[in-house]
Amino acid sequence: MSADGFFDVFQRVKGKTKNDPPAGAKPMSVTELTRIIDKAIKSGVPGSVLVQGEISNTRDRQASGHCYFTLKDAGACISCVMWRDAAAQLPFKLQDGVEMIAAGRVTVYAPQGKYQLSVQTLQPVGHGALELAFRQLQAKLAAQGLFAPERKKPLPAYPTRLVMVTSRSTAGLADMLKVLRRFPWLKLMLYHVAVQGEGSGEKIADAIDHLNRHGQSIGGVDVILLARGGGSLEDLWAFNEEAVALAVAASKIPVVTGIGHEIDCCIVDLVADYHAHTPTEAAQIITQHWKKAGEQLGYSHTRLRRGQFAMVQESAARLAAIVRHEIFRRPLDRLRALGQLLDDRQRAASLGLHGRLRSARQRFTLLQPRLRLAARSWLGMRAARLDAFDGRLQALSPQAVLRRGYTMTTLKKTGQILRAAADLKPGDRLLTRFADGQAESVVHDSRQLSLFE
Repeated sequence: MSADGFFDVFQRVKGKTKNDPPAGAKPMSVTELTRIIDKAIKSGVPGSVLVQGEISNTRDRQASGHCYFTLKDAGACISCVMWRDAAAQLPFKLQDGVEMIAAGRVTVYAPQGKYQLSVQTLQPVGHGALELAFRQLQAKLAAQGLFAPERKKPLPAYPTRLVMVTSRSTAGLADMLKVLRRFPWLKLMLYHVAVQGEGSGEKIADAIDHLNRHGQSIGGVDVILLARGGGSLEDLWAFNEEAVALAVAASKIPVVTGIGHEIDCCIVDLVADYHAHTPTEAAQIITQHWKKAGEQLGYSHTRLRRGQFAMVQESAARLAAIVRHEIFRRPLDRLRALGQLLDDRQRAASLGLHGRLRSARQRFTLLQPRLRLAARSWLGMRAARLDAFDGRLQALSPQAVLRRGYTMTTLKKTGQILRAAADLKPGDRLLTRFADGQAESVVHDSRQLSLFE
């Protein structure tokens, strides 16, 4: 074993390293190093990459409009940013745990000294972006109770004022008119809106809101038919926007939807008061009772005639019974019988009244001595109590005290009763009251002599 120490060997190895900076090299700044790394990444990584991974640490739609998240797999993760313009094009909301394919380019974020993926587009793995957006909005509105059957409004049985909210060029309008024109008494109105393309969802929502606020100005609206012909998911996407669903849910006018073909189902179909699978079916649902109105009118006419005939027969039978009644055959007999009954009732009432008066008089005669005795007893008790009170008052009377040899002295000027010699001063004029009169005196010396001097 060599006698060289560890540090000696380390120095020899270090001296042989080829990547050592040249002697006398000037150190670079952090910014300069970061730029070199950025250039190295850009030169070594393709300008656009596709990366698949699971989204986590989502910060969706910040105040700036940018989205920040992380893409990860079992072995690594990378920070991602989606700038405002690209984020605004996302039809769905970012959620942690969703597998995505991100398209973008690798950049260096110098303030934090890290590389990141600047994402231009996101595509969910396993299903499309619009399908994911549909599922997210469906779950959100279901949690708010907008699909609940109890909140749906009933359709009028015989509506007469119908507004079709659709485009005048759509095939759905022609399909509805084929059905509705069979009933010429219906008042049909078209509210033309774009049902496809950018901004169409907002226009549909505004149309429904406008009809609810100003429908009375056109004579009122019984039902709104929201319809259009078939198409792809992208073509029908206006009817999957949250603004349209909320407008239908808030509508006070019943809304019937007929969108696309039988296999199509949009968010607005789930919120509407009735979901028809096609525009033709929507028109048929609205007019289903009108189809049978003539037949129902015939039935009603027949029932009305039968009811009137039965009523006339019953009235005739009652009239015949009245005519045959004894009162019409011998009216005076009935009047005499009633007069006799009245006399009997009057006589019975008079006898009863006299009997009650006689009984009351007898009871009063029996009670009169007892009342007198009770009154004398009560008056005697009251007189005795009064005498007792008078005796007690006489015993406590000041006059009685004076009669026992006592006197009461007061100051003549103020009438103050004197209770002690200390209350006197020379020159005070006094009045001394006796049982049989009073005497006046003047104080010359207020000092009190000792009782046994």
